[in-house]
Amino acid sequence: MYRFFFMASVLLFLAMTVFVYLNYPKSWRENKMFRVVLILWHLTGMLAISIIFTVFKTIHHAGIKYEIVRIGTYYYLMVLLLTILFAIRLAISSLYLFIMKKRGAEIPEQGKRWLTDKRVHSILFILAAYVITTAGYFNIDILNTTEYDITIHKKSAEKDLNVLLVADIHAGSGNWEFTYTELAEQIDAANADVILLAGDIFDETTSDHDVELVNWMLETIRQPRYGIYYVYGNHDDSTNDWAGKTIRSMGVTTLEDRMTILGEDVQLIGHDDPKHSSLTYQQLMSSLQVDSEKPVLMLTHRPKEFRELSELGIDLAVAGHTHGFNIPFFMGEPSLNDMYYGWRQYGNLNAVTTSGVAAWGWHYKWPAKSEIVLIHLHFD
Repeated sequence: MYRFFFMASVLLFLAMTVFVYLNYPKSWRENKMFRVVLILWHLTGMLAISIIFTVFKTIHHAGIKYEIVRIGTYYYLMVLLLTILFAIRLAISSLYLFIMKKRGAEIPEQGKRWLTDKRVHSILFILAAYVITTAGYFNIDILNTTEYDITIHKKSAEKDLNVLLVADIHAGSGNWEFTYTELAEQIDAANADVILLAGDIFDETTSDHDVELVNWMLETIRQPRYGIYYVYGNHDDSTNDWAGKTIRSMGVTTLEDRMTILGEDVQLIGHDDPKHSSLTYQQLMSSLQVDSEKPVLMLTHRPKEFRELSELGIDLAVAGHTHGFNIPFFMGEPSLNDMYYGWRQYGNLNAVTTSGVAAWGWHYKWPAKSEIVLIHLHFD
């Protein structure tokens, strides 16, 4: 399935590349030097992307890995952004011509120049794509701690509970080595009572060295009094429970469609990702002895079916997966979920979705931010 997805993506990307090329001015396309530079750029970019999604995790030299990710990120994002910008240009010009034709009006010379001047449009679009890509390339390295104060209107032996949500580390091509040092420092500074890992700690590009870095980070941090809990993400390798075994070897408890009690009465349920489990929320709740009179927390990877959760007596649901509102990725996977990012209420349910620590495949995040989330829970 993964190979099929990869091949389909390559074919789609080649089609976008041809579309962008045909939208460049004819004078550029007829210039031999331009064609040579363009061919070299595309070959290098496609090679970098192919390496990232095939043999990237077998490369041991950090400097080489950084350059591969840099080239792959700039190439992928710029082609994607240019495709979108040229498509918008084509749509606007076609609509304008259609309206003028319907009205029987003559197109003014200024209008003709704006419609046909591919040179000006190409320069502006290339600059815009480069600026956006560069902003995202550096923005992803700035790790933030986002805090929310949430009150659950139920009695508990715990007066307050500090819950730290960490998701989407994507150990591999999505981050650099210094990410783990910064992550460990901010986790320690949060001084949380419990840490929740909402999936995609690893992905298809994770190497043995990346696993060692995650292990180092988890060993370095101050251990929370109620422990660290994890659920699978859609990119975590579930083959022979690899991700589960790996994370458990680091002292983390996996909650695969199970429940645990924090302190005396705070119930924490882990919902396995739909990619790895067929249980619905309704079926999961029916299989567990949940006391709806006491606080109930739900740890999941994807922010889906939150309205259903609100009807099942869940007080707080935390998730990751979307990576926040990113340009241009907001048009893809995040639109299939209940929310992109932040804190929202669905009836009595408080839902928190984090933009995560890193990103999958590409070293890019903008205008979304890289973050961990500290939730100050109060019980009333």
